[in-house]
Amino acid sequence: MTAPLRNAEAILHCAGCNGRNQGVCGSLSDRALARVVEQARTITCAANDRLCEEDVTCNHIALVQRGMLRMQSHSLSGRRKITGLVVPGDSVGQIINGTRDTAIEAVIDTDLCLFESARFTQLIDQEPELRRALCHQAESWIHKARRLSWLLGACGPTDRLRVLLLLSRNIMPWQTLPKGGGMLTMLLPRQDIADLIATTQETVSRSLHQFQKDGLIDILNSRQFRLNDLDALAEGLEEFLES
Repeated sequence: MTAPLRNAEAILHCAGCNGRNQGVCGSLSDRALARVVEQARTITCAANDRLCEEDVTCNHIALVQRGMLRMQSHSLSGRRKITGLVVPGDSVGQIINGTRDTAIEAVIDTDLCLFESARFTQLIDQEPELRRALCHQAESWIHKARRLSWLLGACGPTDRLRVLLLLSRNIMPWQTLPKGGGMLTMLLPRQDIADLIATTQETVSRSLHQFQKDGLIDILNSRQFRLNDLDALAEGLEEFLES
């Protein structure tokens, strides 16, 4: 963990950050972001490290610089449910008093700007840009939560997986190919995919291999897929893919 950054250091630090032009950070001017980040400490969470426990008060706020976090909860039967993914530029943590009903863990090695909750609350009061950015993020999360709930209720596991592959282009490494389609690096392990779309690893694996047989994708390895026909993957699911 590093010491808080000074203003000039913060500007240079943010210039090279993956999240600078995305999410909360992308909505802030250099002046506002420097003021916010100079109060932060930078930390790295290794894959599967837990940042916040479920049903426990979280005393920190984090801005994601690089990597990805998952928000998750468990049913009474012990089954895990992933309720959202936190990507560069997003903030996560407890801002108001109370406890979180979700735990927060790193999907992959993840760099964070970490704030004490009380200090971050002061920054919200003092910086109108930060307030607006957090409101916009809250609206975005509500939209994503509604879409996920709608997807889980309206579609079967195979269609849910098609939507996930297509939406992952926006938050995971994606390279468009000259002849169409593109290369997707899936950051989520199979169990995370299954828990996000409410199915099993076996169903995920079976569906991916069926997509390959149908010519929709090529499975290069457990994390890399060539999406060959984006239109065919999206057919009938366009309403779930709208931003």
